[in-house]
Amino acid sequence: MTDQKSKAELLEMRRALYANFDALIAGLSEQQLQMPGVSGDWSVKDHIAHLTFWERLNLLEMLKSIDQGTNWIDSGLESTEEVRDKTNQQIYLQNKDRSLAEVLSEFQVTHQQVIEYLEKLGEEELKTPYKWLEGYTIITWLSEPNGHYQEHEQFIRDWLTKQSNTKK
Repeated sequence: MTDQKSKAELLEMRRALYANFDALIAGLSEQQLQMPGVSGDWSVKDHIAHLTFWERLNLLEMLKSIDQGTNWIDSGLESTEEVRDKTNQQIYLQNKDRSLAEVLSEFQVTHQQVIEYLEKLGEEELKTPYKWLEGYTIITWLSEPNGHYQEHEQFIRDWLTKQSNTKK
């Protein structure tokens, strides 16, 4: 577990994660964003839709629950690798035919909503251990290294490296 950060540090870190990911995808053409093969059949667009889904389902809904003073009910979708894989396949199938503009817009809106809730919540709420996070605080949970953004960013970087090596 990482050291407890402040709310300001958490916000800075979340903004940086998004900015790094956004800079990576901003440097890609529309064709690259939609080309399958980043991971199996997944394109960069599919990775973005995947990140957006989990960000909405887990983080955004959790922050809303804290703000409203209600208990967050874990969807249970991450409970086993098999369930997670099936859910990820469903996310892919639901989003693969959506337009790039729509997927990018939803990604940006979701990020902004997460930031708004993080800004709205008090330091104490972000530093309270929650049982649904197995005693972690929101700040500690979101500060763990090698998070979801970094994982998918690495998939994309590895794919781009392979693409550039095959062109040589």
